[in-house]
Amino acid sequence: MCGICGIVQSDTTTIESIMIQARDAVDHRGPDAANHQVWRDHGVAMAQRRLSIIDLSTAGTNPMPNEDETIWITYNGEVYNYQALRRELEKAGHVFRSNTDTEVVIHAYEEWGDAHVDRLRGMFAYTIYDRRSQPDGTPFRMLLVRDRVGVKPLYYYWHNHIFIFASEITSILQHPQVNRTQDVTAIFDFLTYAYVPTPKTVYKHIRVLPPGHTLAFDGARINIQQYWDVPVDQIPTIDTEAEAIEHVGSVLRDAVELHLVSDVPVGLFLSGGLDSSTILALMRSMVDTPPHSFSIDFDVEQHSEIHYARIAAEKFNTNHHERVVTRHSIHDLLPHVLHMYGQPFADNSSIPTWAVSQLAAEYVKVVLSGDGGDEVFFGYSWYERWLRLQQLRVIPEAIRKHGIRNLGSLWPPQARGNKYKRYLEDIGDNALHQYARQLEVLSPTEKRRLFAAHLADFEDYDDYWYFRKFWRDDLHPIRRMQYLDLKTFLPDDILTKVDRATMQASLEARPPLLDYQLIEAVMHVEPSILFKNGEKKYLLKQIIRDSLPETILNRPKKGFSTPMVQWIKRDPAVIDQQLSYSNYFQHNNITSKLSNFNWGTKRWALLLLEAWAAGEAEYIDVQL
Repeated sequence: MCGICGIVQSDTTTIESIMIQARDAVDHRGPDAANHQVWRDHGVAMAQRRLSIIDLSTAGTNPMPNEDETIWITYNGEVYNYQALRRELEKAGHVFRSNTDTEVVIHAYEEWGDAHVDRLRGMFAYTIYDRRSQPDGTPFRMLLVRDRVGVKPLYYYWHNHIFIFASEITSILQHPQVNRTQDVTAIFDFLTYAYVPTPKTVYKHIRVLPPGHTLAFDGARINIQQYWDVPVDQIPTIDTEAEAIEHVGSVLRDAVELHLVSDVPVGLFLSGGLDSSTILALMRSMVDTPPHSFSIDFDVEQHSEIHYARIAAEKFNTNHHERVVTRHSIHDLLPHVLHMYGQPFADNSSIPTWAVSQLAAEYVKVVLSGDGGDEVFFGYSWYERWLRLQQLRVIPEAIRKHGIRNLGSLWPPQARGNKYKRYLEDIGDNALHQYARQLEVLSPTEKRRLFAAHLADFEDYDDYWYFRKFWRDDLHPIRRMQYLDLKTFLPDDILTKVDRATMQASLEARPPLLDYQLIEAVMHVEPSILFKNGEKKYLLKQIIRDSLPETILNRPKKGFSTPMVQWIKRDPAVIDQQLSYSNYFQHNNITSKLSNFNWGTKRWALLLLEAWAAGEAEYIDVQL
């Protein structure tokens, strides 16, 4: 796992010094080595900060060339099936100089061209620089590649004849000629989703390469192509529970085994939930040495999961480590979290994720994580709520919109924002809006009340455009939700959070439950088996039932929730004062413009936006 970056520009006098600055802006992603290469004939520079995981020798140095140095790569990630691919390429005559997966990718590109990515099983973001003259006469070609589900990040900038790519926004901003114009629509979107949706960033000219896509650049044009999508359109071929358990279980075990391939020890993030405990159970059936496991606890009982983590750690004999996040420790953690994303990001579980990453990095370089289990195996509570709302659609639309929905206005004023009032109001919405309202931070009405006059001209703006982009009315309801979350919430929230938090601690996190072959196997299963008898993660529970204790199999889901919103004071005067630094908002009585529903989450998002806008975290003491 590493940090990568590159620049293409006609002025080569400063390209090397800028490249070094951009590379070292992400030194946390690769403390083991720092390298760069410049090709002045094409005005190209590439660099990498290396975290050594596979082949720890200097043979793994990036940027890395092929045999005749006509093709180069700078690479971040892991290709878990690289050994099998290497054997295939060696039979085809390719000669290797290292034992890295990186070199396998170079030769795969030589052998199969852009289609090489179809053969890779792993998490990755990399750029190939092909110095050979291209068939269309262009002198070179660059190919940017991002893995199928977006575990690894890749940003790019193309403006005023300067092209830049990087693992993090911070690297791109090191270039003195980068245009930093803000995208106001992205800020508006952030207050809807709690993250800036792909392909946007808060900077108008810095973009995100979407998961499952490649970007080809020839010095004058970019061409983005999709090479993989979640196969939700295929007709299910597995319609019995027994066959589903056998097939999906087999692929799951294979995925975990592949994710253990490493030249350094592999640990585990352990919450004691079903996902991480499943991975631990399978992991222990494959390795003899007790692994290190890592858990976070809170000094607020309702958010503590440590009891379950200890049960799993004891059963599977791990070297278990814990750290407690307290109200007071937030003061030390918060400044790091505010700056590590390069733009506003309001998932408050980023704080415990950063804390557990720091803990794990004291013992290992690599951990397995349970990320993706909720999306792949149907585990979120909002799935259940949305399905209940769909059952009410048998009621005529006029009654839902003008009858039942209006009952919300009769709710007692002191209960304003109550979840049941919200539920009544949702009944009258269409299916997409019902789903979006469960996940949004600020409602469309609240944002328009809140934004200053010069930013409030969003009358025709589609607040839910990102969800609408991936909403498929033609799909089975379960597939519809899976597809939407795999395309939006998973890469832009969950995987972004984990990548930045772990890499900030120079730690590699691997999510076996997001192996693309596992996702494809689940898509072959009849959807009703995933949610049989209304039970979330039903199939996963059946697969692992014989290996886990009942206390973990049937424990209530908490998710990686935090007590942050409880720790934030609710004094409106204090809040209004803290939200008065930027020119985004109408600063008179900000809190009066927000409903009480999800109140703490709203304030947290607003405070983070203000902190980013101010360019510093000092003022955002958040009155803990």
